[in-house]
Amino acid sequence: MTYVEQRPDGGCRGAVADRGRSSTDDTGPPGRLDDPELLAEVGRVVAPAIAAARREHGQLAGVATEQWWAASDDVKLAGILVLGMAWCLHDPDRVVRERLREMSWDMSAGLDWAAASRRPTPDTLRSRRERPGPMLRTVDPVAAARWARTGSSAGGPT
Repeated sequence: MTYVEQRPDGGCRGAVADRGRSSTDDTGPPGRLDDPELLAEVGRVVAPAIAAARREHGQLAGVATEQWWAASDDVKLAGILVLGMAWCLHDPDRVVRERLREMSWDMSAGLDWAAASRRPTPDTLRSRRERPGPMLRTVDPVAAARWARTGSSAGGPT
């Protein structure tokens, strides 16, 4: 979830916190963008500016359209405020981030971490690859010929 922190200089700083990991009530700490109280307060603050622009100029032009670029600063600000309210209500990127985070938690919960901790490390695997294996031993050609002839690696008749 996204939280907004008011800085002393008047600006805002956002941060992402784990969903469902808060020790507070269900609505979470104040400042969360999907907090109903925050959305109501933001609506209360921006609604007069939007309503005034609509009374004065009629329908608001969409942001970045030709009409918006040609409009007064009041209309531009009202258009931006409408978009900001829409983003606070539903941010598709935030929804995707939350879904990916939940999927990651589900996948992590399904992993046997004890077994994963027993897997060899990359350094262990590298050292195993560097050691000569049984196929790299030097072969005694006389013993190999004897084995092929008699079926035994012992030196004499069996």
